[in-house]
Amino acid sequence: YAKPRPMDPRQSPDAEEDFRERLGEALTKDRGDEPLILGFFDASWPQPFENSQRMWSYDRTVEIHKPLVTVPWKTLGFYALLGKSTLIFRKRTTKESICAALEAIREQNPVGRILLVADNDGGHHAKLTQRRADELGIEFVFLPPYSPMFNAIEPLWKTLKRKISPEIFEGEDHFEQFVTNTFLDLSKRVSFADDWIKTFLPNIQKLR
Repeated sequence: YAKPRPMDPRQSPDAEEDFRERLGEALTKDRGDEPLILGFFDASWPQPFENSQRMWSYDRTVEIHKPLVTVPWKTLGFYALLGKSTLIFRKRTTKESICAALEAIREQNPVGRILLVADNDGGHHAKLTQRRADELGIEFVFLPPYSPMFNAIEPLWKTLKRKISPEIFEGEDHFEQFVTNTFLDLSKRVSFADDWIKTFLPNIQKLR
């Protein structure tokens, strides 16, 4: 069961080809003997009250009472195809928060050149962010405008929110731990990026 995602009419008809060329240029840069770390970066705001998973009952309406209504922080996640995935929590997705996420990504992946597929959020383009990325050996590969379907972390976020739906949380710490564990567990699946790999990396037979 899934809802179709309509194409944004503002997206360029050449968006797919443009991104394929951009990604190809980034992948073919000489990195010497360094391993390649490749993944998808994005922010999301999962909440304890997520209700995207359907609950079935034959004789009565299913009700789930959740005492924890909302949490004040957002998640910044890195879904790695090559390398280790990471997740951090911040109250705001500022350029400083993005820099903290980049540092966490590098901490988990201390060796190698890192390519991040990411959208065109202003914080990603900020001078502070780009300077810190350069210092850490991280390169952004930006998506074309209005092209979230090219970011393979999107279906992972949706699945994470479905996992949250039937759960009841004792407090913010419990919720944070659940989100962290679930994200890292889901990120072990390359299947979220199957279509992306077929579209943009058709010559790669096996990533892991």
